[in-house]
Amino acid sequence: MRFNKIKKALMMGLLGVSVISVQVHAQDEKQDASEASKAEASKEEKTFSQLLEDKTPFEGYLPVYQNSEDGSALMVIDESQLNKPFLYFAKTVDGVVDAGHYRGSFRQHRLIEMRRVFDRIEIVAMTPRYYFDPDTAISKAADANISEAVLVSAKIVNEEGSRVAIKLDEVVENEKLHRIAPMPATKPEVEKKRYKLGKLSADKTKIAAIDNFPANTHIVVDYVFENDTPKVRGGNYITDPRYTTISLQHAFIELPENDFKPRRDDPRIGYFGKQFDDLTTDQTFIGRDVINRWHLEKKDPTAEVSDPVEPIVWWIENTTPLEWRDTIRDATLSWNSAFEKAGISNAIEVKIQPDDADWKAEDVRYNVLRWTSSPRPPFGGYGPSVANPLTGQIIASDIMLEYSFMKGRWIAGEMFTDGATSLASAMPESLSDEEAQYCSLGHQLNAGLLFGQYASLAKGMGDVEKDKLLRQAMHYLILHEVGHTLGLNHNMKASQLHGHDEAHNVEVTQGILAGSVMDYPAVNFAPDGVEQGDFYTEKPGPYDDWAIEYGYSIALDNPEAEEERLQAILSRSAEPELAFGNDADDMRAPGRHLDPRINIFDMSGDAVEYARDRFDLVKSTATEIKDKTLADNRSHNDLAVGVNAVFGEFARQASVVSRYVGGVYVDRTFVGQEGYEQPFTPVPKALQRRAMETLNEYVFAPDAIDTMEPLFAYIQRQRRGFDNFGKNEDPKPHKMLLGAQKNVLSHLLHPAVQMRMSDTALYGNEYSLEQMMGELTKGIFEADIKRDVNSYRRNLQTEYVEQLIKISGLEKASAYDHLAKAAALYELNRIKDMVDNSRGDRASKVHKFYLTDRIERAFYKSKS
Repeated sequence: MRFNKIKKALMMGLLGVSVISVQVHAQDEKQDASEASKAEASKEEKTFSQLLEDKTPFEGYLPVYQNSEDGSALMVIDESQLNKPFLYFAKTVDGVVDAGHYRGSFRQHRLIEMRRVFDRIEIVAMTPRYYFDPDTAISKAADANISEAVLVSAKIVNEEGSRVAIKLDEVVENEKLHRIAPMPATKPEVEKKRYKLGKLSADKTKIAAIDNFPANTHIVVDYVFENDTPKVRGGNYITDPRYTTISLQHAFIELPENDFKPRRDDPRIGYFGKQFDDLTTDQTFIGRDVINRWHLEKKDPTAEVSDPVEPIVWWIENTTPLEWRDTIRDATLSWNSAFEKAGISNAIEVKIQPDDADWKAEDVRYNVLRWTSSPRPPFGGYGPSVANPLTGQIIASDIMLEYSFMKGRWIAGEMFTDGATSLASAMPESLSDEEAQYCSLGHQLNAGLLFGQYASLAKGMGDVEKDKLLRQAMHYLILHEVGHTLGLNHNMKASQLHGHDEAHNVEVTQGILAGSVMDYPAVNFAPDGVEQGDFYTEKPGPYDDWAIEYGYSIALDNPEAEEERLQAILSRSAEPELAFGNDADDMRAPGRHLDPRINIFDMSGDAVEYARDRFDLVKSTATEIKDKTLADNRSHNDLAVGVNAVFGEFARQASVVSRYVGGVYVDRTFVGQEGYEQPFTPVPKALQRRAMETLNEYVFAPDAIDTMEPLFAYIQRQRRGFDNFGKNEDPKPHKMLLGAQKNVLSHLLHPAVQMRMSDTALYGNEYSLEQMMGELTKGIFEADIKRDVNSYRRNLQTEYVEQLIKISGLEKASAYDHLAKAAALYELNRIKDMVDNSRGDRASKVHKFYLTDRIERAFYKSKS
């Protein structure tokens, strides 16, 4: 009993100590909180001016104040700038190509607003796409079901009068304004092989530079990503794949306030633009689209031709090789001829950036022709621009050029002789405004230029002609990229201007090989026995003059008269020299689109005959190239690149010819205008058959690359350290040729092409699917059916049979229509009956036995 009392007293004592301890602890916490509160209050008591006084000021559009000790910064916003749209523009200052970033890359531009919400500033991205007639009642619901994007919500640090301050770090030292890391690939197998940046490092990411101007604020941020266990190493230019730095500029740009008048877009002419949907119209077409163009006004509005109030000024960056500057200047200024025809003289000026210039090429106030020499060139030339999302007025532009373009450096990822099959990158299914401005002309020109250089070497061309080739290629690249910065998109139909013989006659071409400089043409190298003419176009063509007239001629004040004037210009679209078709219609990828005249690497109004000349040139060049490239005390590298350049031209022309089979000419003239044609007209039967004959004669033939065979033992790239570790460096001519042949088969046997050949029979096509398939089988089998079959043909015949089995649906469900399946089944039966196992050498007999067995097994499987 006594023990229980003692125990109770002890417990009460301990409880008392515990209570006292808790009370003391609580009192200490209260005191700490009070002191922290006082300290916080002391901070809050700082006036707006006191908060900024110890920081480095960057006055301008959005004033920035940076702490010189830790680099943190405040951005100051005036009340007048809230709820007012302005332009946000992201641009890569320097990056890693593996991660989708490269110097000068225009990443994204969008319309944004800053809005105050209680004690925070929100940066909101808006879509101005949808238009509502303000005179309609439904316009009161204009914001229904349209989602804006709140990109950033930053707490207000301090405010005074009409000004508020927020932490700049919270705005830009993250991926809220713009995603830095590439989006995951849709295909897992592609994503697995991609270079991964990893996670953004908050500690290492920092503001690297601040530039401020009255109407622009530029913030450069070095984004550092960390990936502790990278599975893809990337190129040698990545020092350590665990740590990758992307330098990106955020530009906040005040929208111009002027009397710029938007000009409507039209499908018959090719401008980049802004799309707007009229949600109150009663028409079937709801577009109110406008084109992108510079704000050019005449100094003298009454004059027929006048200088502009403000010209478009281009600066040649001081990184540009001295010996190229005159050509670059002259090519840029060549566009003035087109503007003068539109009524504006000296529309473009060119200046050279001084070596001691106090401005940088990243400054959006300057339009700069820039040069880089990248370890892995992402382009040869690239001419993007930024336009006002509300009006289409172009605000800023640059042209990025790669040094490798003018050199003999092979810029493809793999050589054809390694078994590479890619001829040209297909454009994405849907393009953003920024992606649509991506231009791969430099890569394509580099390929054509290399072929021209090796062909000129093989033919013993003199220095004057070689210099002409280089100069015209450079001139064309600049013309093309400047055209993009003027708002023009590609015109892949322009190379149809001359006949294939006329294309080599300088008296006919007069420096203009195509209707437009916005095409990707073949290098115009003359066939054997023909005098060399122009290699590339040297001045804007008739389409370019017409497009500039539409986009830049001065508008009339009367809206009705102005619309009548524009219609008069557009009504000329049916004139042959004004032919137009862009990337949205081109046929560079197998099975894609309809009109074979809208393509890359073609030339002349008879591209099939032009290609036949080119195939002959490829054969003769291959016979002469070895003796002209191999030299004492040098490796075989020049020959290796030369063979790839020559075969690359073979593969490209094969692709061009194949598109005429099953092709449809597309016409976009409007009803009632002069030269109006039905929108869809199948390619004439005679031309389709000529294309098939050409493919069978040059691409599928047993002797397709016979003149290259003596070169295969010499195609050796110069060794560097252990670069060949894990790789077999021997040339792979079978994969090389089959790659080009498969590209052609991929088009001829594509589900869309097969179905189109049947569909077009209902509106004029006289070359049936069954005829085409029969001639294809004949071309692939007939020449050697009763004799030895060489290894190239064995490869091709096996590939063809496998594709026929796939189409037929004998083994697996087929994605093809019933007519295509029937045609494939019929050809398989023909081949089975055609192949005679008793003829030819042992290899041929083995091959024929295999084909027969393969077809029989496919039929057996379908029955079982």
